Amino acid sequence: MQYEAVAAAVEGIPHMSPAEGRIIYDHVRHTRPENVLELGVAHGVGAAYIAAALDENGQGSLTTVDSSAFLYEEPTAEELMERLGLSRLVRVDRSSSTYTWFLKERIEERSDADGNCEPVYDFCYLDGAKDWTIDGLAVILIEKLLRPDGWLLMDDLDWTFSSWEGKGKSWEGNGKVGARETNAMSEAERNDPHLRAVFDLIVAQHPSFTELRIQDGWWGWARKAPGEPRRLSLDTSRSLRAMVVSGMRYGKRRVLARF
Repeated sequence: MQYEAVAAAVEGIPHMSPAEGRIIYDHVRHTRPENVLELGVAHGVGAAYIAAALDENGQGSLTTVDSSAFLYEEPTAEELMERLGLSRLVRVDRSSSTYTWFLKERIEERSDADGNCEPVYDFCYLDGAKDWTIDGLAVILIEKLLRPDGWLLMDDLDWTFSSWEGKGKSWEGNGKVGARETNAMSEAERNDPHLRAVFDLIVAQHPSFTELRIQDGWWGWARKAPGEPRRLSLDTSRSLRAMVVSGMRYGKRRVLARF
């Protein structure tokens, strides 16, 4: 299914823009993954772009995982996949309260008696809880299931809970993130970007992730290539001024001192 067709079909459905959809669609078309994992499905727009690219490739499948605690409707991810004719390529899993438990079960299934886990995924798109506690564990588990040369993509690097609540919203409509009340968070927990910390302090320091890229200050890419020289690049589609400001902000973080 071509990009233009899927972009038209998901127009007006949150939470991925056409420009973001183009990036993730092109990545799947270029790398031609066999098994793709998405963590955080919502209405299924990201899944639609991924599945459409797999369909155009003529190979591959997508497993997309979300919490059993809530369901995004009008449309559901299943309804959207059916509408696009992509259901045969996508399995939606809501069997657990968090995707970290899903990852735990996959690792158990693929581990031998000596404690070696056989990886299975070529690409993982993480767009879920946006919480240090959940996603910090998730990226450790993802690495075990990610094949060599596989890519991890993290969305919403600079998202904060305070920015969400500043718009008059509460997390998932119930004031909670995972099992924690947001009003129990410290000021730093509410104002600091959790996923940026996960990327800087866990992913970028992990010995398996050696090719790192920050895109538009919002997406964090990491390729599993242990043993290769570690490198980081900053990509932007924004103006030069915006790029410089973002680069200066990111340059203050310790991770840059390592490259």
